[in-house]
Amino acid sequence: MFTLVQMRDAVPIPASELDKPRPTAVGNVIELKYCNRILPGVGLCICLYDITQLGDGKIYLSDSRVHVRAEFQLLVFRPFIGEVLTGKIARSSPEGLWLTVGFFDNIFVPPHFMLDGSEWDPSQNLWVWKSEHGEAALDPRFDSPVRFRVTNSIFKKEERPLEAPPAAHADVGARVHDPNAPPPYQVMASIKDDGLGLVIWWE
Repeated sequence: MFTLVQMRDAVPIPASELDKPRPTAVGNVIELKYCNRILPGVGLCICLYDITQLGDGKIYLSDSRVHVRAEFQLLVFRPFIGEVLTGKIARSSPEGLWLTVGFFDNIFVPPHFMLDGSEWDPSQNLWVWKSEHGEAALDPRFDSPVRFRVTNSIFKKEERPLEAPPAAHADVGARVHDPNAPPPYQVMASIKDDGLGLVIWWE
């Protein structure tokens, strides 16, 4: 579920941090820049794990910050394909089921990765698993743990314009966050196999 990623960066230390030991000051800036952020193609950064190397500080003209080359390790959330994790139901929709592990809730289970017999019930706005033993609703109000298997990790591609539009013609509305836009990082999951789904089903 978690992995260590080696990184290298030029870390600018602001004047307010210069009275602190260099590893502490560098660590504070690294955590501010990376923690709780999606690193494209890498995963969700949880925290700074270790600073492995620090270079000499450099000061540039008209810049009060000291720039330090640093090599460091970040603790990153990126479960591997096939890994089985436990979370909870965050929300449901006809498109599928959204799960959460507490600090990350962009885990999606599409209908074809649910147990055979799973159907969307529009009267309850829930997914229901129908089997020979009866019906079981995938209801987030139960707050029951859900066991799932990771099938893929998807990173949203950054689409940048070839050139910036003139300021007078800039589309202000384009900068507004779209709640329906795909998340920058999404984990695809399955609850289709035996032992997966609500943990209470298999107890």
